[in-house]
Amino acid sequence: MTCCRSYTKFGIIAAAAVMILGLFNSNALAAALGHYVPGVLNIRDFFVPEEGFYYAQYLPYYNADKYMNSSGNKVTSVQAGPNAGVTVNVDASVHTVTFAPALLWSTHWKILGARYGAYISPTMSNTNLSASLNSERLGFQSNTTNYAWGDMYVQPIWLDWALEHWDIEVAEGVYVPVGKYDTSSVTIGPNTFNVPSSSNVGMGFWTNQLQAGAAWYPFDNKGTAVSGVLTWEANGKMKGIEITPGQRVTDNWGISQYLPLTKDQSRLVEVGFTGYDQWQVTNDTGSEAENGNVHDQAHAIGFQAGLTIVPSSTAINFRFLHEYGSRDRFMGDWYSISYAVKAF
Repeated sequence: MTCCRSYTKFGIIAAAAVMILGLFNSNALAAALGHYVPGVLNIRDFFVPEEGFYYAQYLPYYNADKYMNSSGNKVTSVQAGPNAGVTVNVDASVHTVTFAPALLWSTHWKILGARYGAYISPTMSNTNLSASLNSERLGFQSNTTNYAWGDMYVQPIWLDWALEHWDIEVAEGVYVPVGKYDTSSVTIGPNTFNVPSSSNVGMGFWTNQLQAGAAWYPFDNKGTAVSGVLTWEANGKMKGIEITPGQRVTDNWGISQYLPLTKDQSRLVEVGFTGYDQWQVTNDTGSEAENGNVHDQAHAIGFQAGLTIVPSSTAINFRFLHEYGSRDRFMGDWYSISYAVKAF
């Protein structure tokens, strides 16, 4: 294999903002999640590609029917308030399809010896959320399907140090809360809460994202890549609710291998083994975040398979990841199809 050298970084990163319902008790939201979604990006997408303009399209689907508590156990009921004395049975699921295009610019400019790139990614999501809470004293049902613009990710700083057997990248960007977002009042027993609407697609707050990662290529042709990337989120205050979600750190890891389909190596199959680990590392803060010291986390493992057409600089990939450990959030599966092409 010799042709892989120019195409090991033919991947385009895209952000996908997903709105997931948090179950709540009588005092506060149980979970206020962050923007960064670790189940969407391909293994080599974190590193600046060859110089040019690129268009990428991601279509991730998330399916979950389990909400896990802070101990990692499935939630079947919640206490609606110590004064109300209401135990509410829970049956909840979330099904989300996100449309996430990305426009990327990889330049010939060098900053501190690193190649410079930047990109922007708006999102649109179709959220189908159904949840039912019921008890002898209380009944509440919601079944919501909606399609609207989500929050937008802008990354003006993207640096890549390309070495003989390594790529090292550093990036910084921001999630802009332009997506559909509103709050609503919910009454359980004698208590009334202001909570995010179940029809939301946007998250209702700003997030600054810092990222750093490395890919190791054990062979000169760079057909094999072993990568690890850390992502740090610092979140702003939620609109209309006195909660600032805690900061989060995510580790994306993967092993990718190119295999030639044709003798001239103009068609390459990429196969990979991948996963992620995500932790909330600081408390939720604000007057309505009374359970802010409960930190969510998620862990997943899966695979990736794709086709790269070298002459046209085109790549198509499929990813599947299964979440095997979650706390204080939903637990489910990710399915993602992506397409990327070099425009010029």
